[in-house]
Amino acid sequence: MKQLLFVLIFISIFAGCKTEKKESKKLINSLPLNAYFQNSELPAAIMGYSTKEGKMEWYAFGPSIWGGNDTINENNIFRIYSMTKAIASVAALQLVEQSLIGLDDPLDELMPEMTSIPILTEKGELVEAKKIITLRHLLTNTAGFGYKFMSPRLQAFDVSEWKFDDYPRFFEPGEQWLYGTNLDWVGKIIEKISGQDLETYLRINVTGPLKMNSTWFNVPENLQENIVSWGTRDSTGFQEHPRLPFKSVAEYSAGGGLFGSPKDYLTFLKCILNYGKFDGGQILKPKTVELMFKNHLPNDITIQDGDTHGLTWAIEDSADEMVRSKGSGYWGGLANSFYSIDKEKDVAIVYFTNFFPYGDKETLDFYRLFEKEVYTSLITK
Repeated sequence: MKQLLFVLIFISIFAGCKTEKKESKKLINSLPLNAYFQNSELPAAIMGYSTKEGKMEWYAFGPSIWGGNDTINENNIFRIYSMTKAIASVAALQLVEQSLIGLDDPLDELMPEMTSIPILTEKGELVEAKKIITLRHLLTNTAGFGYKFMSPRLQAFDVSEWKFDDYPRFFEPGEQWLYGTNLDWVGKIIEKISGQDLETYLRINVTGPLKMNSTWFNVPENLQENIVSWGTRDSTGFQEHPRLPFKSVAEYSAGGGLFGSPKDYLTFLKCILNYGKFDGGQILKPKTVELMFKNHLPNDITIQDGDTHGLTWAIEDSADEMVRSKGSGYWGGLANSFYSIDKEKDVAIVYFTNFFPYGDKETLDFYRLFEKEVYTSLITK
């Protein structure tokens, strides 16, 4: 009996050692992440990274449906909001590569419904723009368009007799950087040039080839069970919104309309890390990918914290060995999802929660902790 007990103990210890060895292969130590989540009020979060070679690791916390018993995973589907912009930018740059449009071509003839929108001055006057809008302006958020929900001036603007398809612009193209509906106009350009709606174009040319089969404007019915909870956080806690969309959309927002999974988005970023190459093809030419990471803001314009902007995302203009490298791309989505892509260290990072308001400190700190853990491990491995 004692011999049998000894054998069982030995097997148990040996199996435990194997498990420990297997876990030690993970790049980062998940203990700080576990501790943070347990001490937070966050209902759920999932984060992951990918190397250029395709190694992916995921760290998941909480259920996919708030209050549920499962564990959220990389194939769950989120409302990704402005993370849509990078995907639409790649689609537009494909058209540039095909010489169907130039980055600096005047858009007056192609998009008169956009270029005819007047400028609202600081004095409240509407004036006709004198300079042309180009695709480069739209991709860099320098065309003058803003977001109503971010602008008291637009919220107060009287639209009772307004005949245009968007709110007035705030300045001449190229004069400033302003976050707004620029990429929604890029989506309309893609549709007009390609002759396809944006959902179809992306499935044929971007999300389809990359096998991003959970990324849609209208999530197919057979995938809707994978959509996660989302809601709003206020002083009383988290208030959940209806999980499933009420109806299909027929007008596609290239600035923020996509649903998608963390794995899909990391697959997209991994393709960019590989200069547009993926298993089975090339989504963009390497020289185009290089352009995406260069500053395209004119006249020494900067955005938040002195950073600049490429053709797809913000560009990190500082350098710190414990965080992303100078020249890395980064952005996020309105419901507190974030990403970064670092060509120097060959790593891409994604982080997903799904609630408002944007910039929630607790979830932003969680993302930054994960990012720091990844970079620390990359340096010390």
